[in-house]
Amino acid sequence: MSSSLSDEQLMEIFQYNTDGQGHIAFGHLYNRYAKRMVNFFYYALRNDYGKAQDFLHDLFLKIIQNKDRFDHHQPFQPWIYRIATNMCKNEFRNYTIHKKFESHALQTADLIDVEQNYRLDMRIFINSLEPDQRSLIILRFKFNLTVKEIAQIYGCAEGTIKSRLFYATKELSKIYNK
Repeated sequence: MSSSLSDEQLMEIFQYNTDGQGHIAFGHLYNRYAKRMVNFFYYALRNDYGKAQDFLHDLFLKIIQNKDRFDHHQPFQPWIYRIATNMCKNEFRNYTIHKKFESHALQTADLIDVEQNYRLDMRIFINSLEPDQRSLIILRFKFNLTVKEIAQIYGCAEGTIKSRLFYATKELSKIYNK
């Protein structure tokens, strides 16, 4: 099996082949998306690498369990990001996030040079946004997804995403200016 197949073709093979080809196709999908998705989870879950790893495994388990729900006529990338985004939303609904990282960052700020301090501040500012706003900022500016791709992930119109991005960046600007 060629790894040059599209994500949608690989997913179709995984859905309908019970022989070794389905497992090989799934392996190709895993190799294509594992690093991206663990990075997404890392930033979305406030820089918790252990939790990001756990979420990565849970994500691919969900794909295995729900493979029949994927429509191979639709793009795969928005589908996987939609699942990941929903997992993060559920995490924030179920748990209160503590300010450990922020307090640690403030205690060690004088040991960090100006550029690192700016990046650290931006992470703190981004982490203080609401989960939906944080996800939008991360998807658009960290992962460089287009508005169209983000709209597919969220299952809404591009105009809605543009509006939400506007308000998210406006909120980030307010936090930054404080």
